[in-house]
Amino acid sequence: MEAAKKEDRHHRITHPGIVKTPTKKKRADKLRALAGAFTAEAHQGPLPVPIDPLALKYDVHERIGQGKHGVTISRCTERISGQTFAVKSVPKAHIGTHIGDERPAIATLHGAPHLVATHEIFEGPEMVHYVLELAPGGDLFEYVATRGPCDEHRARPLFTGLLAGIDQVHQAGQMHRDIKMENILLMHPDPAAPEQVRLADFEFCTSVPAIGPVGSLAYSAPEALDPAQPYTAAVDLWAAGVTLYAMLSATAPFDSPLEGPAVTADRIRNAQLPFDEPCWQTISPAAKDLIQGLLHPDPARRLTLERAMQHPWLAGSTEVPMAIPKPKFSLRCTWHTKKKRWSNQTAAGGQGELAMLVDQESDCNPLVACPLEWQPSETRARANSL
Repeated sequence: MEAAKKEDRHHRITHPGIVKTPTKKKRADKLRALAGAFTAEAHQGPLPVPIDPLALKYDVHERIGQGKHGVTISRCTERISGQTFAVKSVPKAHIGTHIGDERPAIATLHGAPHLVATHEIFEGPEMVHYVLELAPGGDLFEYVATRGPCDEHRARPLFTGLLAGIDQVHQAGQMHRDIKMENILLMHPDPAAPEQVRLADFEFCTSVPAIGPVGSLAYSAPEALDPAQPYTAAVDLWAAGVTLYAMLSATAPFDSPLEGPAVTADRIRNAQLPFDEPCWQTISPAAKDLIQGLLHPDPARRLTLERAMQHPWLAGSTEVPMAIPKPKFSLRCTWHTKKKRWSNQTAAGGQGELAMLVDQESDCNPLVACPLEWQPSETRARANSL
C-alpha cells in the first residue's frame, strides 16, 4: 500500500497539472499490496496459547497413577509453601459422559477425616485439576499386589478405616457407588491404624436412592445390575464385602475376566462365595461370617453399616458371634380375689405368687407384680382370667 502511494505521488509531481485516473492494473497492484500486508501480519507468529492455571502455582512432577478416559494422577509441589500434593487431571471433554463431575460431592463431603482431602480445584482450557492430599502408601490394590494377602491382624485396621469412610459418606446423605481397592488410599507405606486410610474418587456419589449401574462390575451388588431397579446405600456394604474378601485372599470372589462380564454378573446374582482357596483354611470363622453378612444377595438381609462396625471380628474375635434366642413368654394368669394378686395357672394348685410374664425355658421365674388397678370388676361372677 505504501509503495502504491509513493508511485501515485511520484506521478503527480512528475506531471504537474495533469491528474490521471489510476488504471485497472494499478488498482490490482494496490489490492495485491494490501493483501500482502495482511498476510505478512498474519504470519508474524502463532496465536498465544492459553495458560493452564495449575502451572501458575504448582510444579508438576512425575506421573504416579493412570485412570480411564485420559485421567492422570501426578505428584506436584506448591511453589510458595513447598508442600507436596497429588493432582488428578480429568479431561473436560469426558466429564458428564464417561466421567462424573466430582465437584458437587467434594463440596458436600468437605472436612471428613476418612475421605481424601481436596486442597484446590483448577479448571484449565482442556483439563479439570483436583489438587489432593498425597497418599505415600499408594492404594490398597498396590498394597495387596506387592505384599500378598493381608493377615487378619493387618486387615482389621484397614477395613475399620474403610467402614469409617463409608459412614462419613452415608452421614452426608450420599452413597459412594464406586468402592474398590484402587479407591482406598493409604497414608503410610505400612498402615497400622484406621486413621491412615482414606476413601477417594467421588465421581459417582449421589443421594439415595439411585438407579443405573456405575463403577466396577466386579464390586457391583446384585440389585445394581438391573438398569431399571432403584437401589440404596446397601450397595456400598456389598462392595466393602468384596474388598474384605480380596484383602484376605488376594483374589476376587465373583470376577471372571477370562469368561467375560456376563459370567461375572451371573456369579454376582448367585452370590456363591468360593471359600475353597487354600488361604481360607487359616482364616477365622468370624472373618468369614462378616464377609457372608456383607455379601448377602438380599439388601434387606444384608448387614447394615452399624452392625458391620459392631461385628466382633473388628474387635479381635475369631469366633462366629452367637445369636441371642428370643425368650418365649406365657400370659396365662388368673386373678385371686382373696389374695388380690395375679397367679399363673400352671402353678401347682395355684399356690404362690408368680410372674405374669414367664420365660418357659428358664428355671428361675422372676416376679413381675401387676398393679392393683388391673384387678377385675367384682360385679363379674364368672372366673376372670387372661
